[in-house]
Amino acid sequence: MAASETIVTSATATSPRRAKVGVVTVTYNSDRFFDMYMASLEAQTYSPDLVVLVDSGSTDPHFLERSGAYSVPVEIKRETNVGFCAGSNIGWRHVRDFDYIFFLNPDAFPAPDFLEKAVSYMDTHSEVGMIVPSLIRYDIENRTSLDVIDTTGVVRNWHGFPERDQSKPVEALKRYTAPNPIPWLCAAAVLARREALNAVVETGDQLFDESFFMYKDDTDLSWRVRRAGWALMHHPDLLGYHCRGWLSRRAMSRKARRLSARNEVQMCWKNRSLFVIVSGMKYLLVRCFDL
Repeated sequence: MAASETIVTSATATSPRRAKVGVVTVTYNSDRFFDMYMASLEAQTYSPDLVVLVDSGSTDPHFLERSGAYSVPVEIKRETNVGFCAGSNIGWRHVRDFDYIFFLNPDAFPAPDFLEKAVSYMDTHSEVGMIVPSLIRYDIENRTSLDVIDTTGVVRNWHGFPERDQSKPVEALKRYTAPNPIPWLCAAAVLARREALNAVVETGDQLFDESFFMYKDDTDLSWRVRRAGWALMHHPDLLGYHCRGWLSRRAMSRKARRLSARNEVQMCWKNRSLFVIVSGMKYLLVRCFDL
């Protein structure tokens, strides 16, 4: 008798389950970016399963109604000015059971193949908790990309936590030939694994620390995810564009600079970093001398 064998027919064969992706975006007076944002999601070769738009107190939120003109499924949550952190948490809670959560700023536009390539990489690299693209600066007024890098991650130098490669020419991206680990990341465009996020949820069911309101919250989240044992990666084959609201620190309002400096102190203290000493000195300089 021939040895037994198992034959899989087309009736019993199953294809791999498609990973479920939710997009979370916090809007605030984002009218001028909105159509490019929505178009970039509609153009994805791997369509998101749900886009959650959390409006944080826009003075005129009617631009959100234009989401109905696009084919991607959208759920809108209108809030008071709760800030980026609380807004992101509200959106995340609606898609927390999805396989991947794509945090995306309203002024950031992923390339059409971003989700397809990012999900494919994450599906085959189970140790990676979060992944970011190379973000290139974008001029929304002229609808054109600039020859300037926005960010490839976040690093630390002697005076703070700057965006890696920021303001360098796009040509500089050629030095990245493979996915590379980064210590922290910018949440303007980041795909995150459900399990990695669930591992770092804090008291009050907070993923992003709402005491930050905005600024340095993504660096804090990066720190916690990495400490939980997950890798953070920049992938050079992933691309996006970002219309960063300010191009230099001096372009920020004093209130914003003080909040950013305060949050850096809180972040370093919370994550038990000796860099809190440097951050504390920076905060005093910003508070006392408006630097």
